[in-house]
Amino acid sequence: MMAPEYVAARRVLLDALTALEPHLDSLVLVGAQAVYHHTGDADFIVPLLTTDADLAVDAALLDDAPEVGSLLRAAGFTPGPNPGHWVDATDIAVDIMVVPHQSGTMRPSARGARLPPHEKLTARIAPGLEAALVDNTTVAIAALDPQDLRRFDLRVAGPAALLTAKAIKIGERLGQAERQPDRLKEKDALDAFRIFQAVETAALVAGFALHRIDSYAHDASAQAIELYHEHASTPEGHIAQLAARAAGGDPVIAASFAVLVQGLLHTLA
Repeated sequence: MMAPEYVAARRVLLDALTALEPHLDSLVLVGAQAVYHHTGDADFIVPLLTTDADLAVDAALLDDAPEVGSLLRAAGFTPGPNPGHWVDATDIAVDIMVVPHQSGTMRPSARGARLPPHEKLTARIAPGLEAALVDNTTVAIAALDPQDLRRFDLRVAGPAALLTAKAIKIGERLGQAERQPDRLKEKDALDAFRIFQAVETAALVAGFALHRIDSYAHDASAQAIELYHEHASTPEGHIAQLAARAAGGDPVIAASFAVLVQGLLHTLA
């Protein structure tokens, strides 16, 4: 049985897609809902659970009109304290993100993308999603509530693109851990482990090869592979340990994570 939080998160995703339907071709589903699309339960001891939705915007495909913020506000979303964080009336969020090279700003400290004529709160700058813009497949995304009959054809990031995004997100937060330990989320590592567990190595290798068609995607995935080598290729690695803690301290998780990462690294070598 699906966790009610996950069912609600899917509802809010569909609410956002309904509002943003004029821009649907520019959107890619990323984050946990994309991970679960590829993995399902994956015979895993920790149930599927996410409380929000994540969308990457390909700014090169985003039309000027209708204005994104106006569409979301009309659908009952309000901007949160951070750019790109849109919250519905039940306090469930949709995060809208843009990769740095499409963000319209070169300021290193900038958090919000500049996508005029869309408002400044529209999207957050998010490194690591570059691969999702080239490594994705259009699939039907439906509600998890059987009473909700909505369905959208939406691009969903591929498994290798999701591994890239997760690694870069974790790597960034490992660097901030001493100052902001609360930003290091164990669940991100567990989601990466789900992908390694559920997706064949050959499919991951094919995804990473696809990233080579774009220099930004290639650079991001190369950075991610190095992070997995450094932090997940042994059971003692930070990412492997984070995944184990997210699974209730199961020691088998860290060891399994390391073996799966070693297998990918060996095939990519």
